[in-house]
Amino acid sequence: MATTLVIIGLMLIILGWLVQLYYSGGKKIFALSLKFVVIYFVGCILLVIDGLQTGNTLIGILNLVIGIIALLAGYFAKKARG
Repeated sequence: MATTLVIIGLMLIILGWLVQLYYSGGKKIFALSLKFVVIYFVGCILLVIDGLQTGNTLIGILNLVIGIIALLAGYFAKKARG
């Protein structure tokens, strides 16, 4: 059974994607949204915490790597915009 942290984390990741879809599809802004990156990162961190709490260290580390990649993508997208 999924823990509360997993459910909230995955819901945040979905919300992040919906924000990005809104900016891309609705506003026709195709740059990476900083809001998306932050929401996605917080969702990943919750998955990291859950992975470590449940003894799934590898899953926790992989989610941490995904979160860091999202932050780096947001950083470089922001840097490219000026």
